[in-house]
Amino acid sequence: MKTGIYTDPIFLKHNTGNHPENAGRLEAINRRLAEEGLESRLLRRKPRPATQEEITTIHTVDYMRHVEEAALSGRQYLDTPDCALSTQTFDAALNAAGALIASVIDVAEGRLDNAFVACRPPGHHAEQAKAMGFCYFNNVAIAAAILTEKLGYERVLIFDFDVHHGNGTQHAFEERSDILFASIHQHPLTLYPGTGFAEERGRSEGLGYTLNVPMAPHSGDDDYLAQLENTLLPAFREFNPQFILLSAGFDAHRDDPLAMINLSTAGFGALLTHIKQLALECCDGRMVSALEGGYDYAALSACVASHLEILQADPQRGEI
Repeated sequence: MKTGIYTDPIFLKHNTGNHPENAGRLEAINRRLAEEGLESRLLRRKPRPATQEEITTIHTVDYMRHVEEAALSGRQYLDTPDCALSTQTFDAALNAAGALIASVIDVAEGRLDNAFVACRPPGHHAEQAKAMGFCYFNNVAIAAAILTEKLGYERVLIFDFDVHHGNGTQHAFEERSDILFASIHQHPLTLYPGTGFAEERGRSEGLGYTLNVPMAPHSGDDDYLAQLENTLLPAFREFNPQFILLSAGFDAHRDDPLAMINLSTAGFGALLTHIKQLALECCDGRMVSALEGGYDYAALSACVASHLEILQADPQRGEI
C-alpha cells in the first residue's frame, strides 16, 4: 500500500531538555526505521505549518497568539510546567498540526492509502484555550475538523489508544455526532489527566458519540484485545466511519516509565491489524495515525516500526 510518513527536523527543535517528551523520541524512531530498511517502502512527505484559519477550527485566536508570544519571549513553560517551551516550540507545533492536515488531505484525495505522522509536540491533551500534558495544539482534533468542515466527511472515527485519556479531543467534539471519539486508557482514578470515565458519553447531539474504555493498571494484551473485540469494534462498525484517525500513543507499553499498562509490541500490532481491517471494510483503508505518547526509546521505536509495517502491508497479497 502507499503509506506516507510525515516528519521534519523542525520537530527536533522543540527543545524540552531532559523532559520525558524530548527530541530523543523522534531520533530513536528515525534510527530504528533506518536500521530496519523501512524508509525505502514509505513515501516521505514534508509538512507545512498550519494556518491561523486551520488552528482556529479547534483553538481560539487569543490562545494561538498566547502560544506564540510565550515561546518567542523565552518563557520556560506554557500554562503548566508539563508544557516546556523553547523559542521554536510554536513553529514545531504549527508544523505538527500542519502535518496532520496535509496527511488527511493526501489520503482523502487518493495520493496515499494511509499515513503516519511522526511529529512532536503531541496534541491530544490540548484544550481549546489551554496547554496540557506536553500538548499545545490538538493535532488530531484539527485534522478531524478539516475532514468534516472542509472536505465534506460526515462520519470520522478518532481512536485514541494512548495510555492517557485524550481529554482535549473529547471535549472538542463531545456535542457532535459526526465524529465518534473513542479512547482506551489506564483508569482515570490512577493516571493523568483524571478524565475518561466510562460514564463520559458525550452531551446533547453528541450523546453516545464518546466512548471511553478505562483499563485497570497492569492490564495486558489479552485484556485490551477483549475490549477491542467486544466493545470498541462493534461500536465502530455501527458508526461506519468514512475516515479513521488514530491518536497513536505507545506509552501503554509494559516498558514505559510513565504508566502501569502491560501491552507488548505485538499487542499494539494486533490492535492496529484489527483497525486496519476495519478501515478496509468501511472506508477503503483511509486512515492516518499521529504520534502521541511513548517514553521508552526502545519500546517506542519498536512499536512505531511495527505500526508502519502493518500500515504498508498489502492486503491483496495477504500481508495484513
